[in-house]
Amino acid sequence: MKNQFPSYWANRFEALLDTEALKQRAMVTAPPLTNLASLPTELACHQLEAALATVFYPTTQCVSILKRLIGVAYAHCLAQYPDGKTFLQGLYAPDAPFPDFSPPICLTGLAGTGKTELIKAFCRIYGNDGQVMVDESHSPFPIKGPWMITVHARSSPMDIFSSLIQTKGRLADLIIKCRRLAYRDGVPFLIGDEFQFTSGSESANTRVAQMLLSLGYIGLPFVFVGNYSLIRRLQRRPGEEQQRLLASPIIVFPDSAESLDWQETLKVQCDVAPDILVFDPIRDAEALHAYSAGRKRAMAKLLILAFSREHPHGGKVTLGAIHRAYHASEYAVYREETEILTTQAIQNRPNEKRKDLWCPIPLPRNTATTFLDSSIEASAERMAEAELTAALTYEERQHLSEIKRNILKGEW
Repeated sequence: MKNQFPSYWANRFEALLDTEALKQRAMVTAPPLTNLASLPTELACHQLEAALATVFYPTTQCVSILKRLIGVAYAHCLAQYPDGKTFLQGLYAPDAPFPDFSPPICLTGLAGTGKTELIKAFCRIYGNDGQVMVDESHSPFPIKGPWMITVHARSSPMDIFSSLIQTKGRLADLIIKCRRLAYRDGVPFLIGDEFQFTSGSESANTRVAQMLLSLGYIGLPFVFVGNYSLIRRLQRRPGEEQQRLLASPIIVFPDSAESLDWQETLKVQCDVAPDILVFDPIRDAEALHAYSAGRKRAMAKLLILAFSREHPHGGKVTLGAIHRAYHASEYAVYREETEILTTQAIQNRPNEKRKDLWCPIPLPRNTATTFLDSSIEASAERMAEAELTAALTYEERQHLSEIKRNILKGEW
């Protein structure tokens, strides 16, 4: 599809400035799975896992972050491509007319809160690549979407730049080539994911800082994604590096237990297999939040585990089935993290053995308070149940256990 210059580079983002249009383009649903009961358990679980990994509900927080990134890309294109004459001057210049350095945006949050899915949504809503005709003397120029790179454990700055332009050379030369190619193709954004996996030692911390700084020299708007562990390690770097790399953080938080966004996220997950996932996204929202701490990956893991345990005997994934799966050994890591998150929110201090679960950046008061309220409520329910059980006689505890079993089976 060809589009007339001078405004296409920027105009491609204008439709995305509307919140509702943005939300519709970001959302991903999947056709309901209807034959899971007839499949072997492992195959059924695989299909459910794939479907849950596909769907994406753009929460209020997600839309806000996407709008910010789109705004940055829009402003970049308006500044760099005001008209055809300016574009051609930059194209034939010895170096692209980008800024010498573009300070990155740091997108961080707990593991499993949907950071990677968020940047995939950003790339997805952009749409298809196109072309633009500048004048009659030139063939159409390509207009491409964001560059996205995933960092591996042993990646170096040279590896990253070579992967972007499919060539090797000195780092300084690779940076210049990346700048020119990005300018020619109208690339609006650079995205780097999984940087935390390069930061397992002090030497690796130095390497990841060098990679991030080097990518900033391309001059594109730039966002890198990493868990709290990466941020904590970058905070040990020299002050001048921190000022460049950590000046613009965006923190992705779990949605609160009582929020419409959490309920809608659960509903989208239910709709993946409505004949099997039969819990109530509204009535059960707070209980499910207590089991997952609002983390989308943990919730999906819990649903898959509950399904794998119920499928062999034709069972459904009810709240009772999810409760049983929560206490299963296969969920132990997620369960321990959930309980640590609850405890440290109440105590307002990190667990010394799991500092990767504590945000190293000061949180907005309203965000911290919302999660604290949910944590206190979940903890109070567990404590009240434990105290009640401890006060019962042996016969009463046996009767209570029978009642719970019946409730979990749906017989009460």
